[in-house]
Amino acid sequence: MIVSILINTSVKSLNKVYDYLVKEEDIYKIEIGKRVKVSFGRGKDRFVEGIIVLVHDDSYTSLYKLKEVEEVLDEVSYIDETKLKLAKWMAYMYFCNVYDVLKLMLPPGTNNIDSNKELKAKQETVISLLKTAEEIEEDIESNAIKSAKHILVLNFLLENEYVTKKDVIEGLGISNSVISTLEKNGYITLEKVDIEDEDFLDLEVEKDEKKKPTLQQENAIKVINSAIEKGEHEKILLFGVTGSGKTEVYLQTIEKVLEKGKTVIVLVPEISLTHQTITRFIARFGNVVSMIHSKMTVSSRKEAYRKIVKGDIKIVIGARSAVFAPIKNLGMIIMDEEHDTSYYSQMSPRYSCKEVASYICKEKNAVMLLGSATPEVATYYKAQNTKMILVKMTERPQSSKMPEIIIVDKKKENLKGDSIITSALKNEIIRNKENGEQTIIFLNKRGYSSYLTCNDCNMIYRCPNCDVALTYHKNNKLLTCHLCRICRKEKRKMPGMFFRKSS
Repeated sequence: MIVSILINTSVKSLNKVYDYLVKEEDIYKIEIGKRVKVSFGRGKDRFVEGIIVLVHDDSYTSLYKLKEVEEVLDEVSYIDETKLKLAKWMAYMYFCNVYDVLKLMLPPGTNNIDSNKELKAKQETVISLLKTAEEIEEDIESNAIKSAKHILVLNFLLENEYVTKKDVIEGLGISNSVISTLEKNGYITLEKVDIEDEDFLDLEVEKDEKKKPTLQQENAIKVINSAIEKGEHEKILLFGVTGSGKTEVYLQTIEKVLEKGKTVIVLVPEISLTHQTITRFIARFGNVVSMIHSKMTVSSRKEAYRKIVKGDIKIVIGARSAVFAPIKNLGMIIMDEEHDTSYYSQMSPRYSCKEVASYICKEKNAVMLLGSATPEVATYYKAQNTKMILVKMTERPQSSKMPEIIIVDKKKENLKGDSIITSALKNEIIRNKENGEQTIIFLNKRGYSSYLTCNDCNMIYRCPNCDVALTYHKNNKLLTCHLCRICRKEKRKMPGMFFRKSS
């Protein structure tokens, strides 16, 4: 048997397939998408990793003398022909090698030739006492232990069992040498123990029943379910204000997809992958939910991939990388907070998760549901121009009031010096204080001041390349553009102008 293999390399000239012979004893292991170990180049023992992209039939012959596949590394294939097609499309779109894309589709930890070896569990160092409370108290009274920090640690360990070294050092604000001395003097022992990830699937979550939707939620569910029922590719923008109940719409439309025997990928920004988010889906759908995120150990994520391939998982929740999950019979991809910048990969290969998800949905005839309270301008423009269905949710359930928003024009305010407190803000702070309430002021900036402006004409000093306001850094008195990194010395005076710093 002959197979065509793509070699793990970033060299553009090697971005092509190479034919290899398969040993008789390995033929039953061969499958498209499996990683293999092969000899590549002139070196006798120079082995590299590759992925099988084509299995030839018995009639295929080669004009050249072929090398043999040294070893089949994977037991399960995570890449099928549709994933290969996606990888070729991404390589063309984002100017990278096909193998660089295929690595995104493999379970974490399978990015090197030895990754089929058994992975060690994540470990932490646990501190245990070797002496009894009476012995420790006696040593303290007899001045056998004089250091205040040693006494602090021992008292802490007497009150708390099974404490990690990291917790003791960070919690008590001590150095590692304090722990080492206590261990050397025979008061404590250190032991490395395996720790497990917090497995949300094993949590005892109370079953969540379907909520009665509001009129706007009901309309949104009706529109999305209609698209799901057609079984055709459709893009839908769910434009719902914060607190309008978009998640409940997601849950009820997912139920419709599952009824049709299909599966769902739910993409959320990494910051939104909270305990509350995951448990809400598990409470509604049970153990058919799995998640993929960066804080899981490599072994846990590999196990999640295995369950997905096996077909035990119907709903995959995760950040950007979850779009490549090897889920079968896809019916819908939901992209929550579709405006979030984390959906754009800043590492090689650089890609737009939204474009990739759109391509997958088009290939699978699946529904793509984008949700946001502040959609991207391009997405909203497409929705308004009938390139996707627009569904709006402008009200919060249970008659919850929307917050009052006041926009203040600082140009019309007579602010003194470097003050950022407008009269409207000052009055609200005073009113809150009188009512015994609190005030939070958010300052989103880098540097000492986000721009310099003229008191006379309100001109802002801008970057000549990017046309954005230059940020003032007080320590080196430089005006810096955080896009192109251009720097300028602070200009306090210009003809007829005096600049002041503002936030």
